[in-house]
Amino acid sequence: MVAIGAAIAANCEPCFKYHYDQARKLGVSKEDMARAVATAQRVKDAPAKGMIELAERYLGVTTARGEGAEAPKSSCCGASEADGATDTPTGRAAAPAKSGCCG
Repeated sequence: MVAIGAAIAANCEPCFKYHYDQARKLGVSKEDMARAVATAQRVKDAPAKGMIELAERYLGVTTARGEGAEAPKSSCCGASEADGATDTPTGRAAAPAKSGCCG
């Protein structure tokens, strides 16, 4: 069950298929596997939700988060201070990343 959850967390189709087959051979029900998938997805979604909430606090806006909503296309850590990407709620520029994205 943990391996099925890890496959979901990693977005790994071959891993999921392999562990699904192994679980079926061991007699694990589809319902139990579905619970593992749902749990893994909730765990996986929590940090993403937190990041959106952080961005909304900094931007002072609510973003579209419904199904089918497209995120703006941009490169990670590629925006300049001039376009306001590094502004914080205090109005001061945030320190630039030390090395690459999120580094």
